[in-house]
Amino acid sequence: MRIYISHFLTSWTERVFEFLAYILLAKIFHESLLLPSIYGFITTLSAVFLSSHVGHWVDKLPRLSFVRNTLLVQKTAIIICSIVFYILLRQQHHDVGQMAGFCVIVVCSCVLKLAFIGNNIAVEKDWVMVISGGNTETMITVMRRIDLFCKTVAPVSIGFLTLAPSAPIIVALWNVVSFLIEYNLIYHVYKDCPELDEEYTPLIDHDVSLPSSSTSTTPTGRRQRQKKQNNNDHGVSFMEYLQHDVFRPSFALALLYLTVLSFGGIMVTYLKLEGYNDMTLGMLRAVAGIMGMGATYILPMLSQRIGMIRTGLWALWFECACLVPVILSFSKSIPYGYILLFGGMSLSRIGLWLFDMTETILLQQFVDADKIGGIAGWQHSLCSFFDLSQYVLTMIFSDPSKFYIPAIISFCSVLLATITYTSFVKKQRGHLVHLHID
Repeated sequence: MRIYISHFLTSWTERVFEFLAYILLAKIFHESLLLPSIYGFITTLSAVFLSSHVGHWVDKLPRLSFVRNTLLVQKTAIIICSIVFYILLRQQHHDVGQMAGFCVIVVCSCVLKLAFIGNNIAVEKDWVMVISGGNTETMITVMRRIDLFCKTVAPVSIGFLTLAPSAPIIVALWNVVSFLIEYNLIYHVYKDCPELDEEYTPLIDHDVSLPSSSTSTTPTGRRQRQKKQNNNDHGVSFMEYLQHDVFRPSFALALLYLTVLSFGGIMVTYLKLEGYNDMTLGMLRAVAGIMGMGATYILPMLSQRIGMIRTGLWALWFECACLVPVILSFSKSIPYGYILLFGGMSLSRIGLWLFDMTETILLQQFVDADKIGGIAGWQHSLCSFFDLSQYVLTMIFSDPSKFYIPAIISFCSVLLATITYTSFVKKQRGHLVHLHID
């Protein structure tokens, strides 16, 4: 339970600041979208180039000290940003001061993003594996529910909070309190699980069904954490990642980040330009979050019946099917196109989150414990690269009337992800069509 509370606080902090930063940047630099766009581009770019290094640190450094340090870095960066935001909101007519403050915010946000990535890799890819004894599905699904809850509710809470001029100070004070709670919680999680002092290598079953009631996989190959550090000083090279069995599922997940067909910042901006009000957009975002949360309940049932690998296959093809009417909605000749747009995007969240959880579990099954941080780091870099690409697309096709072009490219990226993962399934199972239920 402690690890879930800690994960909730971390996820809530991430989603609150993610939403708050763009709102405050828009208030301060209200004449143009240029600086908020530069902010998003640079912070994403930092993740592209540095995520793999963060993953290497996960493998190399002691578990408890690494996670605690990521918490300290997160809270410190947010507190600094909040103070700078508060100053800029009160003094909006000093151009030099504004640019200096903006630079501080960008640098701190880059550090913050890397700290969140490091915490995510360490807790979800490593700690969960050890605590669950290799049977990770239950913990991963609960954590995804927490993520989706925070992603859905945090923007709503910030919408009310930003009505107060002291909102940045409130956020800063909250992060001081949150840090003290999380720092203590993660210590007790570590002490309650002595196995976290050692490296665990799980038995690998390439198409295991993971019902929540199943017996935990017996860990093997215990070695002291110090040995793990010594054996992995050079990290995981990109070629090693490229040649690994898990690369295709990992690459498929990364391709899903090259999309404007979600209720993210780009799509919300486009819809506002099309005349949709904030209340409508808020409701749509909530519906999408509920759909994604539904995927966390579908996963255990589906994986128990057809296995984890085929669950990923079904998830991606389902997402593709849902996005077809979304693409059609951009045709002016289609009546009630908004129904196709909103309905298709909302339903596609089920497939997206199903595959996201499936890929996380497959990563834990296929990768040795001493390399999981490095592999996950390269995956984060790829995801960030394709996430960055969507900003480039909309910078090139910035005219709302041309938005259908990034939309079509996004669909092609999802289709390529589906084909890539399908080839992985064919390689692992030797066939695609299964005529009976396992």
